[in-house]
Amino acid sequence: MSELGQHLREAREEKGLSLEDLQRSTKIQKRYLLAIEEGRFDTLPGLFYARAFVKTYAEAVGLDPEPLFDQYRNELPNPQKESIDLPSRSERSKSPVRQSKKSSKAPAFLPAVIALAFLVVIALGIWLVTQSIGGERDAAIAPDPEENVDADFSEGATEPEADEEAEGDQEAANEDAVEEEPAVEEEEEEETSSETSTLNLLNSSGNTSYFELEADRFDVVIQFSDNSYVDVKNGLGNMFFSGQPASGEELEYDFQGEEEVEFNFGASQNVTLIVNDEEVDFPLDIIHQKINITNSVND
Repeated sequence: MSELGQHLREAREEKGLSLEDLQRSTKIQKRYLLAIEEGRFDTLPGLFYARAFVKTYAEAVGLDPEPLFDQYRNELPNPQKESIDLPSRSERSKSPVRQSKKSSKAPAFLPAVIALAFLVVIALGIWLVTQSIGGERDAAIAPDPEENVDADFSEGATEPEADEEAEGDQEAANEDAVEEEPAVEEEEEEETSSETSTLNLLNSSGNTSYFELEADRFDVVIQFSDNSYVDVKNGLGNMFFSGQPASGEELEYDFQGEEEVEFNFGASQNVTLIVNDEEVDFPLDIIHQKINITNSVND
């Protein structure tokens, strides 16, 4: 246990508070509170939350956080900032998620097309065979002018039966082709349902709400119903956008690989934030607010 964690734990116990009591008052999960007391800051959802969580913990047990930061600054993590290459404005305006969805549909229908072509070939083969059989039977029962006109033509009665069999086989082949299509659609639904995306609210401090994203992708769409100032940056302070889009405009991003992204909305009532095709409900009922999202997959 670290000295900072020991100090915070003693203050909590003096107040007669359990970790469950502290979880209810701070909105910070119990496992993160325990990690702070044990000095395991690397288990928090991103090292950027260490100071925010410690500050909230200290205030909840009646301590001034600023002297704690000065006294135990060597214990708190200080991640080095690394520069990254930002995509061009034209690349940022594209939606790689939607493009990948469109391109993934072609291979999904390929098995159905192959199966349908195979059934058509079988039906055509059956039809050719039946036509050949019918031609041979017509030649077999052709009357000989030199023979008696009272000859028995009973063999010709089998022709309708052959035609009925061919029609029945072709109808069965068509029914099999129709039944193949729902199977392909079920496979597409299973592939779509396999994608999971969970966005959990951790806590709110001041005008900032902190979320944790558990997903294999990090796609964002920002829609504007009216004018609103907005800036978008990652945890290292690198700016992706800063400006005031007009009503009806839309911003789209693929933040795959980013550990932390923060959205600053000057008029949040005019903004719709969508993460992985799900609209985010703003936790605070205020006009100017920030949404901070940590991608746990990249931790």
